[in-house]
Amino acid sequence: MILWGKISQFSVFMVLQLLAGYRKSGLLELEDNDERAIIYLKDGYIEAVSVPRSDHLLGARLVKGGLIAQADLRKIIIASALREKREFLGITLMNSGMIEKQVIASVISDQAYENTLELSNWVEGTFKFVIPTKPVVFPISPHINVQHLLLETSRRLDEGQRPTRAKLSLPDEDLCESCTSRCTHDEKDKYLKDGICLWRNMPVIVREAIFSPDRSALKEEEEEKYSDLPFL
Repeated sequence: MILWGKISQFSVFMVLQLLAGYRKSGLLELEDNDERAIIYLKDGYIEAVSVPRSDHLLGARLVKGGLIAQADLRKIIIASALREKREFLGITLMNSGMIEKQVIASVISDQAYENTLELSNWVEGTFKFVIPTKPVVFPISPHINVQHLLLETSRRLDEGQRPTRAKLSLPDEDLCESCTSRCTHDEKDKYLKDGICLWRNMPVIVREAIFSPDRSALKEEEEEKYSDLPFL
């Protein structure tokens, strides 16, 4: 383990940005009570996001999207189980010729975005980043840019989408006490809701591009602050 901390002090999004910035490869493990999630990174990119969901299985998502019939999926799974060497379901589906690799990669990518949305309301628990002795290799990976992932997640949150699984949330005042973001009252009114701070989780690039303060006003304030110093 090379990095550890509390989610209440450093949000999941903040830690992801840090790891992506240093192009790290490894596992970001998140724990909150009895729940555990894992984010797999390679060279700073997202390879997979695993969260405790009931509908995260690839086969179920393919059936739900109308990409394969339930009966056909069942036949493939049974045939695969009878083989000596088990393989990733996506590889089996590709080899069968029923679904193309691009389609499977797209479904896995959508799953990563949805799972990241689920993690946005994790405000308690711990995180740790570890580098396994044997690298985890995914046969099909969306290779998602972390910044793009966080931008898309922030967009969905800002549009009102919410995680499907309820998590224990902190009172708004407690969440603010542990936060180092310098947000205004207007930003709190809009982005602090039901113990989930969208501003706190929002990537820095979004804040700077859309919600940056008036730089000229800040400059005038600094000049006035130091105007009486003899060496200026």
